[in-house]
Amino acid sequence: MRQTFPSFLKFFALLILSLSAQMLLAAAVPRHIPLPVKPDDVIATGNEWIALPTIRAADGALTSFNVLSMRDRGLLEVLGERGTPVLQPYFRLNGKNLPLRNLQWELLEFWIPVARMTVDGVEVTLTYCAPPGARAAFLHMTLTNRRTAAAAATLGVKASWGALNRVTYTPVELRGTRTIGAAPWVDAAEVFSFVTHDTQFAWSLIHRGSVAQVAVPPLTLSPALDTQRSVDLGAGETAEADFVLGAGLEEFSAPHNAKALWEQLDRNGAAALIAQAAEWCRQRTRTTGQADLDLLMNRNFLFTALYAWGRTMDTEQFVGVTSRSPLYYVSAAYWDRDAMLWSFPGLLDIDPSLAREALEYAFTTQLRNTGIHSRFIDGVVLEDGFQLDEASAPLVALSEYVRRTGDEAFLASHRAALLLLRDRLLARRDPETGLYSTLQDSQDEYQKKPFLTYDNVLCWRALLDLAALFERLRDPSSAQEMTQRAEALKKAILHYSLSDQAPGSSGSIFVCATDGKNPLFADVPPGSLMKLPALGFVSENDPVFLRTYDWLHSQSYQFSYSDRPSGLPGSYRLPITTSWSIADHLALTRGRERALKILRTSGWDGGIVSEGLDPSSAVVDYPGRAFATAAGYVAHAICQNFCQDHPR
Repeated sequence: MRQTFPSFLKFFALLILSLSAQMLLAAAVPRHIPLPVKPDDVIATGNEWIALPTIRAADGALTSFNVLSMRDRGLLEVLGERGTPVLQPYFRLNGKNLPLRNLQWELLEFWIPVARMTVDGVEVTLTYCAPPGARAAFLHMTLTNRRTAAAAATLGVKASWGALNRVTYTPVELRGTRTIGAAPWVDAAEVFSFVTHDTQFAWSLIHRGSVAQVAVPPLTLSPALDTQRSVDLGAGETAEADFVLGAGLEEFSAPHNAKALWEQLDRNGAAALIAQAAEWCRQRTRTTGQADLDLLMNRNFLFTALYAWGRTMDTEQFVGVTSRSPLYYVSAAYWDRDAMLWSFPGLLDIDPSLAREALEYAFTTQLRNTGIHSRFIDGVVLEDGFQLDEASAPLVALSEYVRRTGDEAFLASHRAALLLLRDRLLARRDPETGLYSTLQDSQDEYQKKPFLTYDNVLCWRALLDLAALFERLRDPSSAQEMTQRAEALKKAILHYSLSDQAPGSSGSIFVCATDGKNPLFADVPPGSLMKLPALGFVSENDPVFLRTYDWLHSQSYQFSYSDRPSGLPGSYRLPITTSWSIADHLALTRGRERALKILRTSGWDGGIVSEGLDPSSAVVDYPGRAFATAAGYVAHAICQNFCQDHPR
């Protein structure tokens, strides 16, 4: 006999289907997060191919954009003419300009910036979006007529090209001819070419549905474009316009990179494409259950993922840099420490596949000069000088990656690199003291005393990590050797790197550096003694560490800033409260509340952490803005101590 489905089960089945549909619908709607900004702030967005680092909060203009270039060993930055934005959006109503003022900004999924303004009975929006995988970005503009009468509306963009800079630390203007012309095989588009003996770079703007006027020298100083869409809007109606910015190697690739994105816009619409990009971001966010911390954490997670890493336009290689924003004073170069100790943990928190690519780059392109101060993105030395923490960094990162992912295939494929890094580390051992030497410290300054405590503790960590990696490689003899070397190093550190001679100290503390006889009492925030518990070397309740903490936070230490509202220990090189110090104190029970208060006090740089802030005013360190690797370090510290969820 056929059985009927009980009515109450039908009810629950329908309820579950309804809830599931609502959940799917909710997941498709991006979260809108208000972004507090000042009029002189800039907002960054972008993807792995193209960076939009300087969207002006005041008027939504894009003052510059850049791409990574392996040939040029850094960034290629496009600027407008003499301070003019590269892209300047504008609106007109009934022939009168609508000044873009008092824009209210929000972020979709912590990354995609949207500006809104309501004035004189109209509403306007600006949205900048660089969808993942696209070698282009687009500006989506809307204007809604809330008046009772129809109005003539114009949505437009002015484009200007005043300079092309190569950026590795310092912008250097490249010499060549900047031109503009119709984009080959692409309708309603212009291409801007940079020509020397050949075309070296190009970018393009697609403006379908708009009318464009081109201006070239001698009528103007630089190639310029004014493109606008004019429509008659009835009461309550909305007009939209999309402008697609693409970059490429020359006149064909730039507009066709833009065209591929335009075709997606034409097929799916701007709203769908923005939602897809937002969903990519959502999949790489975490939650602390606290809105302000979530904004700081996720904004910086995404900033480290997309500004400390990217793909070069010419070779398509995945590379790592300090920052893809030229606002940072040493942008577009590679440090092992920055990449592997600061940015990498954040990648691992949100995207293990991206972390794997970062490791691949460190263990191949950058391998031959691991430990050297800084390098270009092709691995060639930029600034010479050995740093022990940098030599240890890739080993620590690899160990954590394998521990968390179980990816032993990656480990096995890089065994030769592992042995090379091991031998490079062991070569720094001093036979007399058993300590490992460095030439420069973690703030990239020469240290006359060769044995830094933090660096040696990090080396100890790397030796233990090597032991664990060799165990996974079924090499017990090498694992045992590394364990023994780690034990010997710890003994040496506890013998040579403690002293009771610090002025004002009640007993022995950890010294910053030593030559085996003479101690240096100080701290180096990027490689602070405050990290020793996090590295597993001592507990934070260890008496020596407690005295070290007390001394560094006392008036006995010149750079303690203990009497300042936002003060944490700095150094002669960094006389500020640094982002590293805030992150390190978040990991300490004793310092967590103070660090959390400082973290929340500053507005930072549109939500993105800088190198540090003034210990009295909490104003950000201006040259240290847009510091993408440190962004990952702080985001990781927030998540490690406050996240309530698990990685997706």
